[in-house]
Amino acid sequence: MRIDRWDLRRDGPVTESSLRQKVAARGYEVSTFAWPAGTVVPAQTQHQERVDAVVMGVVKITLDGESAILTAGDIVFVPRGSIRRVEVVGAHTAHCIDAVYQN
Repeated sequence: MRIDRWDLRRDGPVTESSLRQKVAARGYEVSTFAWPAGTVVPAQTQHQERVDAVVMGVVKITLDGESAILTAGDIVFVPRGSIRRVEVVGAHTAHCIDAVYQN
């Protein structure tokens, strides 16, 4: 699983705007959303290359059986054809970015 962790020294403070710019600069069409605490997105095959990024909150993502915890500023790359499951962990809403690669 490929995860780009936010580096405060390199990237500055995590904001929705700065995270959106970082993702868009890589060629992704960006949208934002909020998932309430406890939300589980069932495992689904991904038909497009995408990234998920966390603006605020804690998210557990599972790709093809491998899991990782994402926090503010983290970006995970989701290859086309992978099986992805997402779970919001903790007691707070997760504010996230969902982006699809534009070829």
